[in-house]
Amino acid sequence: MTTSINLYNINKLNDKIMIIMMMMFLTIMLMNNSNINNKLINKNYFNNQIMEMIWTLIPMLLIIMISYMSIIVLFINYEFKMNFINIKILGNQWFWNYNYINLNKNFNSYLMMKKNFNFNLIETDNKLMIPINYQIMIIISSLDVIHSWTIPSMNIKIDAIPNQINNMMFMVNKINLL
Repeated sequence: MTTSINLYNINKLNDKIMIIMMMMFLTIMLMNNSNINNKLINKNYFNNQIMEMIWTLIPMLLIIMISYMSIIVLFINYEFKMNFINIKILGNQWFWNYNYINLNKNFNSYLMMKKNFNFNLIETDNKLMIPINYQIMIIISSLDVIHSWTIPSMNIKIDAIPNQINNMMFMVNKINLL
């Protein structure tokens, strides 16, 4: 089970697309294999209107189907219907500033430089606390240079760019170390 609902939906989309691709690959391989094994030339392949219509429509329908599934995952699932918590994040050199707008809580999170951690330069002294089953809206920017804010366990990465506000919405559905 994945940590975020968005990641779960993206994984489902990936599985569906892989199934479609495998079916297409197997169909093409079977057709090629039958053509190689069959020594007779089938004259119905040439100038056949129905066959040309079929091999034009099937890929077009597959592209439309994959596009529709992608739009649902990438855009429609991004719109949350319930109340959410806003977290404003400001990137600075060597620390992050977190501000829970709804809760009036503000703190800084500094990078820990100890070598005995397993989280290669992403271990901090104050951790971001995100409640389960609440929709979270992250509003992120930077005060000095470009930073990259990430939660690897949820497949979330967003860039903090000076003078630009980026945002992302997600929901955590499982207790995890963020």
